[in-house]
Amino acid sequence: MEITSKVDICNLALGSLGNYGSVTNIDTPSGSKEATFALWYDITRQTLLKRMIPNFSLARRTVAATSTTPPFGYQNVFEYPSDCLKVLGLGNIDERAEYIYCVEGGYIYTADAWANGLKLRFIRDIKDVNRFSPEFKLVFAAELAKNVALDITQSPEKAALIEKVLPMRLMELSSINAQENRPIRVSVSRFKQARHWPPGEAQKQ
Repeated sequence: MEITSKVDICNLALGSLGNYGSVTNIDTPSGSKEATFALWYDITRQTLLKRMIPNFSLARRTVAATSTTPPFGYQNVFEYPSDCLKVLGLGNIDERAEYIYCVEGGYIYTADAWANGLKLRFIRDIKDVNRFSPEFKLVFAAELAKNVALDITQSPEKAALIEKVLPMRLMELSSINAQENRPIRVSVSRFKQARHWPPGEAQKQ
């Protein structure tokens, strides 16, 4: 059986929990199991896309500047795409220059003008199951199973077991995804940098 829909992902997750039947519709749930999967499906998918950075969700787009007044420390404000889950960097991966940027309040702030639009690399929010890679489908189902396990099975022991084995599976399947592309260069975010350096040190980098 090919996994081609949200319900297929949910039933794959449900099958790993044991003999708990199946679901047929989580968009308009009619029972407690379907309601549980409806609650967890999208947030699990989005969080896993951000963590795993699968190749099918990598995207590039030129985004426009806005008329918003930039905050102190930055000179330019650009749109944050509605389908962007995580900014990976600015400009081409092979460029040596590291552009200073910050994501705050639904905007991207930069010190560079980007006269022809901001060249953005990001993780796109992919909803179509048919675009998921086989390994992502497996990890997604496993992560979803972990999140619904306690509610569906009412067994803390089973929920704990699934949570224990999931990191190893995630690592194994993520390595398959990573083999296709070179490591991604992430541009420097001044906000992130400031959180990891002693006070006053981030500005010196």
